[in-house]
Amino acid sequence: MNSLIIVIDDWGHKELRQYLMSLNGILDVKIENDEQLVVYLKYDSNLITPKIIKMEILLFLDIQKFPAILSFDKCPQFKTSNYTIIRDDVCCEYCFKGAIDDLFEIEGIEKVESNFNDDYLIKNYNKHNKITINIKYNPKLISKKEMKRIELKLNI
Repeated sequence: MNSLIIVIDDWGHKELRQYLMSLNGILDVKIENDEQLVVYLKYDSNLITPKIIKMEILLFLDIQKFPAILSFDKCPQFKTSNYTIIRDDVCCEYCFKGAIDDLFEIEGIEKVESNFNDDYLIKNYNKHNKITINIKYNPKLISKKEMKRIELKLNI
């Protein structure tokens, strides 16, 4: 049994749990909805993948046309390496979420979290800190050099 946590910039989730539970391979779903939608899932990786789960959630919420993921954790059961991206600023909220979505799609990137939501969206522009994106990745699939290339390709 595998786990997945996805934080989505959306508030409407009526019937999302029931829909996800109806999918083949989804074993358990918990949804929290404070300021963002936090979806905790347990699934059978022989029947469904994190990419398919993500697409099912975005399609159900009807938000697949624009990036909406703020962070994710594929809950790896092995040791990961850490890579940190620090930026003075980001282009915009759309580009930031697009970068997180791009990172989700890369095999070997297991977890991404940042201070974007706390600092960038809530505080005044002049008072926010640098944007820090923490990435946990599988060192057997991605090298540190490759992580640097991935960082350069991100549109933030």
